[in-house]
Amino acid sequence: MTLEQIITFVAVYRLGSYSKAAESLYLPQPTVSHRVKQLERELGKPLLIRGKGGILLSEEGNAFLPYALNVLNSVERGREAVERLKQGLNGKLSIGCNNSFAASVMPSILESFIHAYPDIAIQVHCYSTQDQIKLMKNKQFQLGITRYATNDPWLTFRLLYATPVHAIVSARHPFAKRGSIRIQDLLKERLIVYQNDTLYRKTLDLTFNSLNLQYDIQYETNNLQLIKQMVHCNRGIFLSCPLFMQGELASGDIVALTIERNPFPQSQVFLMYNEEEMNSLDYLFFRHFESCMNALQAHVKDERPPLKQHAE
Repeated sequence: MTLEQIITFVAVYRLGSYSKAAESLYLPQPTVSHRVKQLERELGKPLLIRGKGGILLSEEGNAFLPYALNVLNSVERGREAVERLKQGLNGKLSIGCNNSFAASVMPSILESFIHAYPDIAIQVHCYSTQDQIKLMKNKQFQLGITRYATNDPWLTFRLLYATPVHAIVSARHPFAKRGSIRIQDLLKERLIVYQNDTLYRKTLDLTFNSLNLQYDIQYETNNLQLIKQMVHCNRGIFLSCPLFMQGELASGDIVALTIERNPFPQSQVFLMYNEEEMNSLDYLFFRHFESCMNALQAHVKDERPPLKQHAE
């Protein structure tokens, strides 16, 4: 069974005539008849019969028709997808993103995307998850990058990255050589946290409250760069995903400690979108972003450093 046979069968049915189908497909009529006969031979039943009003569907032809139309529709959607890709090689792309991701991971992803598609202009709107959702519903952009998912039936949240929360400390901190830290020891230190109105802070509070524990705040801010500087200066411990500290961790300025019996929800990265509203540029970045995050996730799974034991 070939696509040409299906196209020819549908053309004969729609036009009600072999000759009209041949004219429409720019083929000799014997070729049209041969294709239909080949299809009927493969299916083992006649699909078209001659009636007083022209060519009609047999019972088997009527059963086969919806599947033939689905094949043609799928091919047409595939052609449209390819055309969208061609059109997506230039234009303006708008993306939503949270501040912590924009300040740490996003630059390298954008750099690789721009290298592949240099004629695409990019706008990055940095907002909280709730604000991104509002702007997406107002059609400001159709792709958003967020650390949290919500129960919004209008949006799809695609999880692309997940890793445990770590205790981020200065390389000069007494805990830096340990490799891991207990909650009891963590609570003896002062923490650096995001501000009270953030989802990060709500998650932190819920976790400690569930354990009936309290923590001591040293600094409170919504600026990731300031948090990194405070950690580097050994002003406190920050509970975070190492993903957002890649450069500082690589330089050795700070250290990520695993948390023993970790009670915190995993740190996650979602791509949120409404597929019905997405255009060709959105799809282009979607695939690129997914590929980048899959590579980062695979790197995390491959890294299994031995934990250093510490004295009681």
